[in-house]
Amino acid sequence: MINRFKNIPKKVWTAWGLLFLVYMLFIFICSYLYPYGADEYILKQDNIFDALRHYGLSYMTENARIGLIANNIILCLGKWSFLLLNPMMQVLWVLSFFFLIYLRAPDFKTLKDFPAVLLIAVLSVFAVAQPDNTLFWIGGACNYSWSFLPFLWITAWLRLEYKSKGALDLSRKGIFFLFISAFALGMGSENAGPLTMGLTVCFAAAAPFMKIKLKTHFYFISFGLVLGLAALFGAPAMWNRLNSDIFAYFTNSSLQEKLLWHISHIHFYIKAVFMIPALLFLALLICALDKDKPLVFKNENYMLSLIFFLSSWLLAFVLFAVPFITGRCFYTASAAALISLMFMLEYLRETYKFKAVKYASMLALGAALAFTPVFIYPYVHLHKQDVQRLSAIEKAQKQNKKSIFIMPYKYLKGPNANLTIMYYDPVFGFLGYPAYIGMAIQTDESKEISAVYMFSNPNII
Repeated sequence: MINRFKNIPKKVWTAWGLLFLVYMLFIFICSYLYPYGADEYILKQDNIFDALRHYGLSYMTENARIGLIANNIILCLGKWSFLLLNPMMQVLWVLSFFFLIYLRAPDFKTLKDFPAVLLIAVLSVFAVAQPDNTLFWIGGACNYSWSFLPFLWITAWLRLEYKSKGALDLSRKGIFFLFISAFALGMGSENAGPLTMGLTVCFAAAAPFMKIKLKTHFYFISFGLVLGLAALFGAPAMWNRLNSDIFAYFTNSSLQEKLLWHISHIHFYIKAVFMIPALLFLALLICALDKDKPLVFKNENYMLSLIFFLSSWLLAFVLFAVPFITGRCFYTASAAALISLMFMLEYLRETYKFKAVKYASMLALGAALAFTPVFIYPYVHLHKQDVQRLSAIEKAQKQNKKSIFIMPYKYLKGPNANLTIMYYDPVFGFLGYPAYIGMAIQTDESKEISAVYMFSNPNII
């Protein structure tokens, strides 16, 4: 039996080990510090059977996303299950991202891929829209960062189909895995699935002109995506959302009001990704105008960077149809921008012989070390408030009190959209929380306005 780990320098394993250890520990700590919010107290069930039954009811009334199943099961098992799973899922996210860019696994026997993996790891936390809601909140991770994994797998598969000219040989297990992944992608969110369907259709339409003969498995896997999209957009819950008061408020508003909302949306999107979309636009434009280099439209890395750049903006502009959105709605758009960035860095490396990934990873690491104290303090601050509230509730329960006064949490704002926590305080607007703690709640809404209260009352925005 061949020992694949033999004769690997100690410093190599030490570097890789520290990278993944620190990354997983960071994800674990932030996930632990982020307390249960309003949704947790609403969705928490006593057993797995009730959790699945609740999803069936939600599919008919409120939320049809497949990620809700994982969310309900985790809440049923307890937060410990999320604390174990989330670091591993985020590592899988980073490795899947790497595979999409390079169409191979990282070389752990050397450090040649270390800068790329380090850069992706840093970007996956700090440069995706609203990480508190998309990575460390249970419902957010299940519906955003976790559900983005099938997007990475299916787009990587499309790249492999292109590279092999349609001659990609897949085993039955591989075909079945991609079929299930495509279905989960289609049913995972309202943006990544339709985008991937569009990319798939464009690829299939262009295949004859590129002399690519697609095999039967291509259409079978694509059919899985179609089924997932049909299951999501055909759900009664989707139509209930469209008929809700908040969409009626949007429909009855003037075009000027809608445009003003959209400008603020796009501004939030650009800030959430630390101005990367703006920098990408300049890089794509400058490279296209460089007459001393080969035509950029014949370069695969440049074209892929352009495709994901346009996809990112397309996803951001689609949200024009939503009057009031939270930053996490831009998660897929921000992740697509990061994919575009990595392809652009690879284009710079191969075209200008510039170690773009290496220098970008060093810059990202320095920024991450500088941002970490500012990033993690709001989580510590929120956790302390939660501990104090739970302690007060426990004390009141021991004294058989029928009601309790609870102050709303204070949310610390950071210098950037991604360094600011948006927490859904269960105190506001949810009858389930008083029933859960067994006491009526008295509070002073004039002190703080929670995210839930704000977004359920459009007139105060």
